[in-house]
Parts: sequence; C-alpha cells; structure tokens
Amino acid sequence: MKNTCDCIIPFYNEGSRVLHVVESVIKVKRILKIIVIDDGSTSKATFEELKVKFPQIIAVRLNMNSGKANAVKEGAKFTTADYVLLLDGDLTNIKTDELENAISRIINNPKIDMIILRRVDDITSNAWARQDIVTSGQRILKISDLRKVFQRNFSCYQLEVVTNAYMMKEKKSVYWMPLSIHGPLRMQKWGWKDGWRQVCSAVRGYFKYHLVGQFFWQTLVFCWQEAPNE
Repeated sequence: MKNTCDCIIPFYNEGSRVLHVVESVIKVKRILKIIVIDDGSTSKATFEELKVKFPQIIAVRLNMNSGKANAVKEGAKFTTADYVLLLDGDLTNIKTDELENAISRIINNPKIDMIILRRVDDITSNAWARQDIVTSGQRILKISDLRKVFQRNFSCYQLEVVTNAYMMKEKKSVYWMPLSIHGPLRMQKWGWKDGWRQVCSAVRGYFKYHLVGQFFWQTLVFCWQEAPNE
C-alpha cells in the first residue's frame, strides 16, 4: 500500500502511561499498524496487559534493556508502510486530530521528508535552546530514511541527533509542527538520582559518538520552518 503510515512506540517501565498512548493512537485512522516495543522492562505486567487490551497491535518484548534506539530499530523490522510515526511511551494529552493532520501533511506533500512534532508549551518556554526540536522523540519520516539512519554507528540515547545529522547531510526537507502533548521529565519519572543518572548517560553517549558538536550545531541551524499546509 502506498502513502501509508505505521507507528512505533518504544517503552521501558512506563506502566499505565504507555497504555494511554496506545489507547489514543489506536484512534488515528491514518495509522496502518501500531508496533509497541517493550525495551526489557523490569516487569512483564504492562506488556501482558497491552496484548490483552489491544490484540490488534504488534507487541514485542526485548529480553534486556538496550536503549530507545535499539527498540525503535527492532520495531522497524515490522514496518511495512511508507512512513513511520515515532512516539514516546510516556505521553499525555494526545489529540487524535493533531496526529491525523501531521500524518496527512507529510503524506500529501512529497517535498517533506520529515516532520518533528514540537510540544506547544515548549515553543515559547524552551525556544531559546530549541531542544524541543533537536531531541524530540515525536517525529514522522520515511521508513527508507529511518533504515538508512540505522546503518550508522550509534546506540542508546542518540537516535534523534543522529537522525537530524543524517537529514542535514542528505539535504532533506525537515519541518516542525506544534503538538499539544505533554511528557514527564526524567527526574519526574525516576526521581532525582535515577533521572540525573540517565541525563549523564545521554551526555556521555554524545561524547562517545562525537555528537556534542552536532547537538550544538543543530540547535543553531536545524529545522527552523513550520510545515507548510497541504
């Protein structure tokens, strides 16, 4: 099928939050297939509940926690659509019509290669740093491009920055759109100690894969324009 879109939702120890995400996304008519990847959560309860409550989705549980990038890569193996919507598993305030609009916008405009879904609240509160664009896990892109991204050497927390770097190098057309979603900070989910540990792990990853310069360069030049109307 041409001009179709699948959705990949990776999660780790999200509990009921991921159930809420799937419950919202399943209402989006333009999504052909929902692929949920449990990245080795410490409990199987949420994964089992997902399979029972949403038998129409593809639910996969990894044996061990290896990071978001690997979870998305695993999910991409089940994708048969032309486009893929990537969503984090901890989102709230998901509006179906906004996702429908974003998917239609990229599918109906072949000049758009990727749309980054930008949290409305962050457009003003975090605009100076533009981290809401550079590191946003909510984005729609062609599955062919995502698979090329995974040919690069990276892992764990670097998926977004590496994807941005690929788009810039290949001179792809990338735009942003506002989204009403909310998502908790790492410290809110895991507490200050574990939350900061994850932040530090991400920073170490940037240094390890030589992405620090890319991160700061992207905040300056990457994806400044809002997606044009259909």
